Amino acid sequence: MSVTSISPKNQNLLWAISGGRCEYEGCNKVLHTDILTKKKYNSAYIAHIVADEPNGPRGDVQRSKFLADNIDNLILLCDEHHRLIDKVDVAGHPESQLLKMKKNHEDRIMRLTSIAPNLSSEIILYGANIGNHNSPLSYHSASETIFPDFYPASNEAIELGLKNSLFSDDTETYWAAEEANLCEQFKLKIKPRLMYGNTEHYSVFALAPQALLIKFGVLLNDLNNLKVYQKHRESSTWKWQTTSFDVEYIIREPVDKTKMPVLIFSLSATITYDRIERVLGNNTSIWEVTLNSTPNNDFLKTEALLSDFRSIIRHVFDKIKSHHGCVDLHLFPAMPVSSSIELGRVWMPKADMSLVIYDENKLKGGFHKTITIK
Repeated sequence: MSVTSISPKNQNLLWAISGGRCEYEGCNKVLHTDILTKKKYNSAYIAHIVADEPNGPRGDVQRSKFLADNIDNLILLCDEHHRLIDKVDVAGHPESQLLKMKKNHEDRIMRLTSIAPNLSSEIILYGANIGNHNSPLSYHSASETIFPDFYPASNEAIELGLKNSLFSDDTETYWAAEEANLCEQFKLKIKPRLMYGNTEHYSVFALAPQALLIKFGVLLNDLNNLKVYQKHRESSTWKWQTTSFDVEYIIREPVDKTKMPVLIFSLSATITYDRIERVLGNNTSIWEVTLNSTPNNDFLKTEALLSDFRSIIRHVFDKIKSHHGCVDLHLFPAMPVSSSIELGRVWMPKADMSLVIYDENKLKGGFHKTITIK
């Protein structure tokens, strides 16, 4: 038990630099609000790293008195971790460890609070069932991803998508229900913000079948100030990387451009032409966007590559339309999440061809038609 009366100046200073949260590593508990009742009260303990008495936890004959009211020796803790370091496991919490906890926590609070007020971003999470797997999106991981470029504008994300859908993506009911729900959720949760300009920036995180991601991109369109993120496999993160392999996009044109127009994306995997012909027959003119290297599901590492993809798509849409006119364009995508969304954002409803989007499903024996965007 502390015998020193800590000065009001240092009490206030410690509350400020700790952000009013427990500084024990991994805790971060808010110490001014009850998590259940939401009532405001002080549940914090100001603990000494080096005890203010030589016989106290981590006490020192010479330094205890000198450090008794020194801000560098004070750490803000919740009741549980105050008891842990001073009574339950004193030996397991040496001075060096507690100083490191204090520094890491207060450095993080400093970084978070130093972001300019105009760098707030509203987080949008869109998830839909993919096969038998539910979407692993979270507000916490999204918040960590957008920092330090932005900070969350709200304490929770704008969540779109059906929760615990009973339909699987091999049924027509699934596509109709998911598309209708996406449009309705967008209309209720995002459209009013766009109309009244309540948010300056959006950060978009999504995991869903590609047809729905393209539809999502169409709803977002190309007019809004937003940033789309990509879930990387190696290493597992949502953050955009600064470097990537030497990747370039390649456009392959059909020799005969007089038949039904088809556009395939062999980016995350290779789509062979015979798979298209099994669905649409031989009367097709197949256009393809692929890579200068073997397609793989983790090639899209940087924002620059995503920007290049937008340019390629705009060029391809214009070129196909110049040859085929205003007819339906049949789309077979095998590409990353972020590029699917950006394809939808690039597409212009008044200028581009209608999109008939197909999805690969083993239960259906290959590609099948899902969503049409007119």
